[in-house]
Amino acid sequence: MKTMKNIILDWSGTLVDDFKPVLEATNEIFKQYGKPAMSESEFREKFFLPFPDFYKIYLPEATMVELEHHYHTSFKLLQENIALLPHALDFLNYCREKNLQLFILSTIHQEHWAVQSVRLGIHHFFKGVYVQALDKRKRILHLLAEHDLDPHETLFVGDMMHDIETAKYGGVTGCAVLTGYDSLEKLKSVNPDLMFRHIGHLKNYLERHQTETAAVFPIATVGALIVNAEGKFLMVKTHKWSHKWGIPGGKIKYEESSEAALEREILEETGLRVKKIRFAMVQDCIGSTEFYKKAHFLLLNYIAWTDDFKVTLNDEAEEERWVDWQALAELDLNLPTQILVDYVKAQPALLNRD
Repeated sequence: MKTMKNIILDWSGTLVDDFKPVLEATNEIFKQYGKPAMSESEFREKFFLPFPDFYKIYLPEATMVELEHHYHTSFKLLQENIALLPHALDFLNYCREKNLQLFILSTIHQEHWAVQSVRLGIHHFFKGVYVQALDKRKRILHLLAEHDLDPHETLFVGDMMHDIETAKYGGVTGCAVLTGYDSLEKLKSVNPDLMFRHIGHLKNYLERHQTETAAVFPIATVGALIVNAEGKFLMVKTHKWSHKWGIPGGKIKYEESSEAALEREILEETGLRVKKIRFAMVQDCIGSTEFYKKAHFLLLNYIAWTDDFKVTLNDEAEEERWVDWQALAELDLNLPTQILVDYVKAQPALLNRD
């Protein structure tokens, strides 16, 4: 990834948790027009930006003037308890420390932005603020031009499909976070360049990768079926693979051997040190629909042994389990891991540690 100098941030669902007040204000509008209220799950599934297009479907009889009046009247009374999302303030402080220019690009009303940003004490972080952007695609080009920003050095972070579409329209790197309105499945459908569970993970990523060059496709990666002293296998679950179970691993760095990369990735992702490594197989993984973005991986699969049992996950995984063959068969594995498991099961000699 090219070094980023400029970060454009969405507001709702990216920096602040305002989902319930927005839903309540929206349902108040539906009530005004005799429409049934939406549940949280229904709203997450149906709501989209630009919101005038959303209302054209669900309230075609209402004008934007009427809708904005009803919404802002209700929302003013609901925004007092809106709080920053976890890790948001830490991320802003990190950007200021690293001299990264920060901008806001959001649909939030100017009045609501002023009230919330001042109350939360973060209004001073931003070099430029672009709010009331009904269609962010129409505003991002103005933002880039007015501040003479290089799109290749600019990152746009948001929680909705429209944010990623806006990033593509502006030619900037698009990063999705899973703390807001759109689900993992919806965000995957627009193929973001980056995706994290929350903005704190983005900070960790920037700390690790700001000086690295962009990867060249196909991407060579390593991964291992890790075996402990009891003969159990380590499986980890990650949102990047649609919350399916898989093996730990990652990319091979320039001038790094595959086994050295494997040892490093295992240590970083699990805290485990392996005692022995054996090559198992190589797989092509081209455009997997299970992976959160379109990619072409060359997967070098190994078997690795460890005497450790305690696993310490980093921010790339959600959950871990040591499992035997029976429990392994019951897990929802991503396809490359299933192929590896089937191969190893058919070649029992591979599990001979000697």
